[in-house]
Amino acid sequence: MYLVVSGEGETDIGKSNEAIGPLSKLIDKYIEPYSGFSLLESEMLEVVHEARITEISRDRSIIKPLSRRGKKTLHETREFYSAARALAYVAQIADIQPSLAVLFHDSDSNRWPDYNSKRLSMKHGFEAQGFDNGIPFIAQPKSEAWLLCALKNGYRNCTALEERSGNDNSPNSLKGELEAHLGEPATRVKLNELVDEGNIYLAQITDMQSMTDFQESMKEVLRRMLGKPIE
Repeated sequence: MYLVVSGEGETDIGKSNEAIGPLSKLIDKYIEPYSGFSLLESEMLEVVHEARITEISRDRSIIKPLSRRGKKTLHETREFYSAARALAYVAQIADIQPSLAVLFHDSDSNRWPDYNSKRLSMKHGFEAQGFDNGIPFIAQPKSEAWLLCALKNGYRNCTALEERSGNDNSPNSLKGELEAHLGEPATRVKLNELVDEGNIYLAQITDMQSMTDFQESMKEVLRRMLGKPIE
């Protein structure tokens, strides 16, 4: 099993395996109980820089336009649809098969394109590329909401965090609250330390729709790839 992941920045998925982000580590930890080993430690996890995703998505010799657009593509936004197709391509040409792909993005707000629109766009992009093992990983509104759920709320009463503003400049922003709780900037290194120390587990976040959507999609893919029941 080979996992490719891509996202926005260094404090979420990361930019490369040499500058891996906390969400990449958390995805690996989520999969490990089912796979029986760490994909990251086994060098079977690849962080794909967003610049590479953009390059591939614009290369018409690789990502060929569809001849017709179906009704479901009305939900699509080009950026997320194209990124999903590009990441699927990276997974498809990986030397190790079978492969799966996780594409991360913040939702940022409830305005268009909102959480559901971005998630559907990614889903349809994976499908258009003929890739069954693609998983959208959309935070509502930002990944800081998941981190606050674990670090500040103790995984309880987290639903309201998804209704907050995703604007870092807004009063009482999620990023500001996270850094106030930590007592220092939420850097990639600091967040990685918290993950490595066992302070954050995705599986324990059970009352946030954005996280349960990811978990259900991941379990569906793992059932198919591993050929065994997964609850």
